Amino acid sequence: MTRLIGLILCSILLGALPAAAHHSLSIYDRNKSKTVEGVVKEFRFANPHARILLLVAAPDGTMKEWDFEGGGVRRLTERGISVNTIAKGDKITVSYNPMRDGSARGLFVSFTTPDGKNYVTRR
Repeated sequence: MTRLIGLILCSILLGALPAAAHHSLSIYDRNKSKTVEGVVKEFRFANPHARILLLVAAPDGTMKEWDFEGGGVRRLTERGISVNTIAKGDKITVSYNPMRDGSARGLFVSFTTPDGKNYVTRR
């Protein structure tokens, strides 16, 4: 009986610990850095990862939507970024690590706002 109570208590305590699981960044080529300029469609300042949806002019004149993932709110806040740093309609430049599959996505490592201020998100 004592052993059963011990197992139950251990299970409860382990279940109370915060999960530290995180997905891999291996889908991004962290050895390459690219830059693109576009108009902000949406800035999602939320955990677990902020997102910038950017409309970028394609060579044929159409607008293509790019999806950039970034760090969490805490990391971005530590670097001076807030929910109001960029807004829908802002023309910004994003530096990013591209997807390995070449799709219109990436991991943003910095961006420059319309007033010329550069925000670096990487440690």
